[in-house]
Amino acid sequence: MKKRVIIIGDVHGCLKELTALLKKTKFDAQKDRLIFLGDLINKGPDSVGVVRFVREGGFECIIGNHELGFLKSLDDPRYFNSGFKEFYNDLGSEREEVIKWLKGLPLYIEDDNFICIHGGLEPGVSLDKQRVDIATRIRTWTASSETINIEGATPWYDHYDGDKLVVYGHWAAQGLMIRDNTIGLDTGCVWGGKLTALILPEREIIQIEALKQYVEP
Repeated sequence: MKKRVIIIGDVHGCLKELTALLKKTKFDAQKDRLIFLGDLINKGPDSVGVVRFVREGGFECIIGNHELGFLKSLDDPRYFNSGFKEFYNDLGSEREEVIKWLKGLPLYIEDDNFICIHGGLEPGVSLDKQRVDIATRIRTWTASSETINIEGATPWYDHYDGDKLVVYGHWAAQGLMIRDNTIGLDTGCVWGGKLTALILPEREIIQIEALKQYVEP
């Protein structure tokens, strides 16, 4: 039997929903491969618990813009917002090891049949040359100015014509987006939406409703 790959969208500290989602997928740590798309932290109720689960379980995770923002805030107090401050304080004795772990998270995971990346792919740039600030934040792309996230511009995935499936998060306002060669999994759990898992190779979608709305969209 082929090993299942379970890919989970932006958790944002929603540990109870994550636990329920994994139960619903019948996740087996001995048999399944588990991958997180980044943004484990910030906004939700238990960022430390989510990071602890992923780190101590040895599960795979790519870096999201919120992990990048937290790391950036450690060097520049201007970015040290209330959410990052709470996470930093709650880490306690785990702080040094967790920061080291966050710094080691990869920008992407590439498999024979799929690519996982937090925001998306910068058009016209090879996977190994993707820029971290763009790949973790891109939603739309304006080719003429190489500018991301201008309202009304073309989604980045309209420019992607690769054969490998790209699985991404980050775009909660868009929600679940299934296309032939891209699947977006951020369904706004922390906003009161859903937490979503994709199971490969079947491309099965499994979701759990948020227990509450933790922050306003």
